Amino acid sequence: MTSTTDTHLIDSDSPWRIHIIQFVLLIAALCAAQWSTLTNLIEIWYHTTTYNHGFIVAPASAYLVWRRRAELADAMPENAYSALLPLLGFCVFGLIGELSGVNLARHIGFVGALMCLIPLCFGWAVARRFVFPILFLGFMVPVGDFLIAPLQVLTADVSVWMIQMTGVPVYREGLMIELSSGLWEVAEACAGVRFLIANIFIATVFAYLSYDKAWKWVLFAILAIAIPVGANCIRAYGIMMLAHFTDNALAVGVDHLVYGWVFFSFVMLLMLWVGAKFADRQLTDPVYPKDAPNAEPKRGGLGVAIAGALLIAGGPAFASVSKPVPTALPSALIAPMIPDGWEIVSWDGDAPDRWIPRFDGADRAEIERISNGTETLDMVVAYYTHQRDGAEALHWSNRFDDDIIWVRAALGNAVVETAETGLPALARRDVLTNFEQTDRPEGTVFSSRLVTSWVWVGGTLTAKPLNAKLAGMKARLTGGEAGAAVVAFSVQYDDPAQEDRARQTIEAFLADMKPIAPALDAMGEQ
Repeated sequence: MTSTTDTHLIDSDSPWRIHIIQFVLLIAALCAAQWSTLTNLIEIWYHTTTYNHGFIVAPASAYLVWRRRAELADAMPENAYSALLPLLGFCVFGLIGELSGVNLARHIGFVGALMCLIPLCFGWAVARRFVFPILFLGFMVPVGDFLIAPLQVLTADVSVWMIQMTGVPVYREGLMIELSSGLWEVAEACAGVRFLIANIFIATVFAYLSYDKAWKWVLFAILAIAIPVGANCIRAYGIMMLAHFTDNALAVGVDHLVYGWVFFSFVMLLMLWVGAKFADRQLTDPVYPKDAPNAEPKRGGLGVAIAGALLIAGGPAFASVSKPVPTALPSALIAPMIPDGWEIVSWDGDAPDRWIPRFDGADRAEIERISNGTETLDMVVAYYTHQRDGAEALHWSNRFDDDIIWVRAALGNAVVETAETGLPALARRDVLTNFEQTDRPEGTVFSSRLVTSWVWVGGTLTAKPLNAKLAGMKARLTGGEAGAAVVAFSVQYDDPAQEDRARQTIEAFLADMKPIAPALDAMGEQ
C-alpha cells in the first residue's frame, strides 16, 4: 500500500520530484568529491567501538523524517540559494582540515555540507520542520577521544577516594591502583567514554520524542552527561571491591567488562524510566502548527545543482593539486644528531621493561640508547617523507605507551632548558608507568619513564598541536617543507622523586646538542 503523501512525492508532475533528484545527485557528488573523508569516517565507525553508532545515524535521521512525511503535504519545496553560503563555509572548513591534516575538521566539513544540502534542495520552510533530524546527523562525527585522558584521571581519583572511605588500604601510582588482593589499571576502556557517548546518543532521541519544554531538554542533557560519568566511577570502585572481597574469584579478566556493561545498561534504563515519568508525550514526534501551503509550487532549478556541485568539488580539487612532494627517505635518523661525548650503547630490547614506542605510519622510526658514561637516555625519531592520511606526526595511533608494559600515567606540558638546539622551551611531557611491578623489601615499586617530545612540521619545531597543524597547512599552501618528524627523549627511573633528575639528564643531552633543525632539514636531502 502507498499513502497519498508517498504518491504526491513521487508523482511525475510533483514539484518534489526534481528537488529529490537534486538532493540525491548532490549527495552523490559530495560522497565522490570527499571519498577519502567518507571512507575515513567509515573506518573509524567500524574499528572503534565508541563510534559504532555512526552507521545508524543517517538511517535513523531519515526514519525520523519519514515518520512525519504527512506534514510534507503542507509545504512545497523550493531552492534556498542562501544555503550556498553555509555550504561554502563547511566546504572551506573541510579543505582546511584536509590541508592541515585535522581529521575532525574534515569530518565536520563533510557532515556540515550534508546538512546544508537539505535547505538548499528543499528550502528553509521544510528544513525548519526537521531541525532535529538534520542536526542529529552531527552524531556521524566521531568526537570524544579528547575526554579519555581526563576521564581516566577522574575515575582513578574518585574510585581511590571511595576505596579509602571503605577502609581498604590502597596505593596509587598514576593510573595504577594496587590493593592487597591485586593490581588494577584504569585503562582507556575504563574511562567510560563509550558509555558516555552512547548514553548521550540515546538520551537525545528520547528527549526529542518525549519533551516539548526547553528546560526539560536542558536538564535531561545535563543528566545524560553527569550520570554516566558518575556511574563509571562507581563501576570502577565496585569492580575492584567485588574482586577484593571475593579473593579475585569475581570481576577479574573479561568478567569486569561484562559486569560493567550490565551495570551501565541498568543505569541507562533507569535514567530513561525516570525521564519517562516527566515526559510531555508518549514517545511521539513533536507536533508543529501547519503552515499555509505555497500558492504556486516552485520546481527546482538547474543553477542550484551546478552551484552546489562546484562548491562541493572545489575544495577536493584544490587539495589534490596542492599535494606535497615527498622528500627522500633518510638512511639514518639519530646518528647524525648525537653530539660529541655521547655514543650509542647496546641495550636489551627483550628486557621485561623494554620500551617500544609506536609510530606505525612513519616511513622510518629509530630508537637508540645513548650515554656519555654518566647519564643515559633513550632517543626516538619517527620520520615522515610527507604527511598523508594515516601517516602524520600528530596522529591518534602514535603513542609512547603500549598499554601492555608501559601505561601513560600523566600527559601535559613542561618547560625544559633546550640550550642551543632551537627546540622551544615548552615540550610535551608524558609520564609512563611500568605495568610490571617490582617487589622490594621496602614495598612495591613501579618503574616510571619521563618522555619529553616535540614535533617538526613544515620546518617548525613545536610541542603545540595547533601550531603544528597550522605549520603543516602553511607548508602545503606555499610548497614548503614536506617532511615531518617526532623527536623524543626519555629516561627511566624507579622512584617518583627521581623525575626531576630524569629531566636534568635530558637537559644535559640537549646542552651538548647542536641546532636540530638543520639535521632534520638534511634528512630529506639524503
